[in-house]
Amino acid sequence: MMQSCQHAMHLGKFAGHNVAADVLGLDLAPFVPKAHVTCLDLGPAGEVVTTGWERTVQKTGEQSMSLKCQINSEWIYPSVDDADAILEHADCGGTWSMKAFLA
Repeated sequence: MMQSCQHAMHLGKFAGHNVAADVLGLDLAPFVPKAHVTCLDLGPAGEVVTTGWERTVQKTGEQSMSLKCQINSEWIYPSVDDADAILEHADCGGTWSMKAFLA
């Protein structure tokens, strides 16, 4: 799969889960990416959100920039003062859905 932050975060969740599962003698969780989304800020050239390996354009301009800012400022940072929220964010079974990108 393509190297990108969207997959890196989820791969990290699965890696952490599988290391602990291996140490405890439990079943490993297989990683299967749910979707492929590209969300790019191209500077003066604009912004774009695409979905699928064929890169179907879903959003451009302000909508795309707003999503990119939300991803960079909210989605990739777990709550640091709420243990339950941190554990929910780290759950390898709770990966993102494409609906969030298309909303």
